[in-house]
Order: sequence, then C-alpha cells, then structure tokens
Amino acid sequence: MTKTSEISVAERQILDLIKFRSNSQHRFFGNNEYIADCIGIQKTSAKNMVNKLVRLGYLTKTMEGKKRFLAYTGKKYATVVGDLSNYDKAYLKKEVAHYKTEYNDAEQEIELMKIEIDQLKNQANDYMHTCKVLMHLLNQMGMDNETIAKVSSAVHKEIFGY
Repeated sequence: MTKTSEISVAERQILDLIKFRSNSQHRFFGNNEYIADCIGIQKTSAKNMVNKLVRLGYLTKTMEGKKRFLAYTGKKYATVVGDLSNYDKAYLKKEVAHYKTEYNDAEQEIELMKIEIDQLKNQANDYMHTCKVLMHLLNQMGMDNETIAKVSSAVHKEIFGY
C-alpha cells in the first residue's frame, strides 16, 4: 500500500486543516466537532479518522488537562485542498446560522416579555383603579382616611405578600 492510498481524501483534508491551523507558535486544539464542521463529515467520523491518523503516525495527540492538541508529524501525504480558507468559510457559515437562530429566539422572547409587561401594567392599572374606587366608596360611607389607609395596607399585604 502506498502512502497516498493508506489514507482517504477526508483524512487528508483533516491533515490539511491541522497544518493550516497550526504552526511553530500555535498548536491545533480544535475538537472533533470543529473538524467535522470544517470538512463536512460527521463528528464520529472525524474522531475515528483522527485516531487512525494518530495510529498511522501522521498526527500526534497530547492532552493538557481536558484540552487535546493535535500536531502533524511531517509524514508525507498528497494534499487535497488548494484554498484552505474554505475550512473557515464552512465553519463560520454554521456559526452564523447558529447565532442567527439564537438572535431570532431572543427577539421572540423579548416580544413575549413586552406583552407580559403590558399585561402586568394593565393589571396594575386595574388594581389602582379598583383601589381608588374602593377608597372613594369607603370615604363616602364615612370611614376616616387613617382607617382607609390601614384597610388598604392590609389588602395590599394580603394580595402581594408585603
């Protein structure tokens, strides 16, 4: 088996991506989901391919805490990608779609909160109107303002708990 045939095109794309994303100052720490998104494969496929590339000596894998770093060993293979910026474009396209969805969800949540605030304002206005009418009726029945204030305070405490 020749070196170019022992790994698939997708595995070569993974190697290209890791070489593109790393250099002597920056190590590759992208997870399997990132790799999968960049080259258009499933996360489990990316995991299996990375493990195969490590086993065949194309990559080294090191762990620092929970963070995994992959490094190209220099073992020769035939590259498949000319314009590596496509990796960024694929990943960023997915990220943009994700954030657009989150933005739309947040906008809907805000609209629901505005409706809820308006309902609460209406309820508060209804409550205040009812209190004024009740205070006016109690006043007409001859109850003094101090007693009305005590009754109002007791009703408020009963309804709102404070």
